[in-house]
Amino acid sequence: MSKRYALIVILILLAFWAGAQDHADCLVKTHSKWGAPCDKCESYTEGYKRDFSGTYQIQLKNVCNDIIEVKLAVQEKNGEWRTFPVRSLTPQESFDGFACHGTGKYVYWVRKVNDTEIILPTDREILSEYRGR
Repeated sequence: MSKRYALIVILILLAFWAGAQDHADCLVKTHSKWGAPCDKCESYTEGYKRDFSGTYQIQLKNVCNDIIEVKLAVQEKNGEWRTFPVRSLTPQESFDGFACHGTGKYVYWVRKVNDTEIILPTDREILSEYRGR
């Protein structure tokens, strides 16, 4: 009887493992650029001309068939992180983030929509945990 029980447990675990998907793999960087105009960045040169030379913009895309939720942070040169609200992405949908004076660094967290086991960090948690990184 114990061999049968062990076999059932193994089969259940294998089925779960085969069906499980790491949703972090669902989000891929499709594009990034430096120095492009960004409406939300207001930096000016001495001649009062807008300066976008330090802007860093990134585009991430959901390449899976599941709807996912994403939390994104992009680093500014002063070490602070520009955070973005949690965003739900349908399959093949893209999401843009930016830093006005960027370093090119970014971090993100992903979970399947309505997955209550994975907790996405709050802005406060990101700002304190990643300060200076």
